[in-house]
This record gives sequence, C-alpha cells and structure tokens, in this order.
Amino acid sequence: MEVRELTKKTQKTLPREQYDELLKKERKAADKLCKGMFEFLDAQGGWLEFSYRWFPGEAIKVIKLIHGEICELPMGIVKHLNNTKKKVRRYDMSNAGNIGESGRVNLPRSYETISRVRFTPVDVL
Repeated sequence: MEVRELTKKTQKTLPREQYDELLKKERKAADKLCKGMFEFLDAQGGWLEFSYRWFPGEAIKVIKLIHGEICELPMGIVKHLNNTKKKVRRYDMSNAGNIGESGRVNLPRSYETISRVRFTPVDVL
C-alpha cells in the first residue's frame, strides 16, 4: 500500500499596492510607441496575423502585419515579435544503429534557433 499526500504550493505575492505600482510601470513601458519596419523571415512577402493580450483586464488585439511595411507598434509587442524563434533540430545519423540503455535508438541531436520575424526600429535603419 502506498499513501501520498499532495499539497498545493503557496504562492508568494506582493502586497496589492506594490503590485498595482509595478503593473502601472510595466504598462507605461509597454505602451510606448516605436516606429519601424516589420520583416517576416519565414515567408518573405507574406503576412503574419496573431492575437495578443499581455496584461490582465486588457482587451484582446488581433494584429496583422505585412512583410516590409513600416508601422508604429507598442514596445511590448515589438519585444514579443523580436523574441519569436523556432528550433531547427539536427540529428547525427552516424550513431543510428546504436541502442541505448532504455532500448531506444540513440540519436544525439542538437538544435539551432532561428528568428522567425524581426521588427527593426526606424532609428536603427
């Protein structure tokens, strides 16, 4: 017989005043507009459409960006776009016949991260 006791982890939260102050500061930084050029590196000449909501209680925004267009976006969305990456996995087929301890074929793999989209501010261009 096995008996397990599961308890919920208590969360450490800030006092409401400090939380509201930090949230207001983050919103102010995220709402600052930045003019720049959007590039869709995965499908050049295409467009990217996505839904976005970062802060609680904020309305959901549906954003459609076309490759090569110059537009003004809030800094929060710009940071989100510039951190969009994908992993390209690479498998080493030289050890394809070796079987590991778990009974599965060992395929040592590595990956490379490639940026999918880029938003370049005008002052950098």
